[in-house]
Amino acid sequence: MAVLEKARKTEFMGRDFLLWLWFKSETGDGQFDLGEDGLVEIWFDNMVTLQSESDDRKETIRCSGENCLLKEARFALTREKKITQAMIRLIIEENEWSFVLDSMWFDFRTLKTPKVIQDNRDDPEGLFYEKVLLVEQAVSVINAVFASYIRERLSPEWKSQTLPAMTEWISEGRQ
Repeated sequence: MAVLEKARKTEFMGRDFLLWLWFKSETGDGQFDLGEDGLVEIWFDNMVTLQSESDDRKETIRCSGENCLLKEARFALTREKKITQAMIRLIIEENEWSFVLDSMWFDFRTLKTPKVIQDNRDDPEGLFYEKVLLVEQAVSVINAVFASYIRERLSPEWKSQTLPAMTEWISEGRQ
């Protein structure tokens, strides 16, 4: 099976993860407890792309803007559109990252890390390694949050609590 076919078969997991992440960030004040790694904040930030799942044609909706509060995107969820990309803001203590997370490839696009403040005359390679460390930190956090999603998805509470709460949250988007 070709790589693209495999990605398409498993894309639903990325779409469901993005939906769960959006739901959790809005209903949980953006707080995610990663155990020993501490608390992080994750927010959907000014851009969401949704798509219909019709085989004969694809309809894509992109909602963006600072003041829209993603109202149109929430409404699109009520019309059975699925999230394919979202701009994410990740906050760990005083550091902030911004990136687009894609549902099919689960990749990071336009990743902006916190500023690296270092005098590169003393250690020119240090700037590079600090930037790589910041990229790895963002990837590590998203991996940990994805692991939390998988644990919740496989738990008995998924059908009895999470899914009904998400369904209600989606239906509230009609307003």
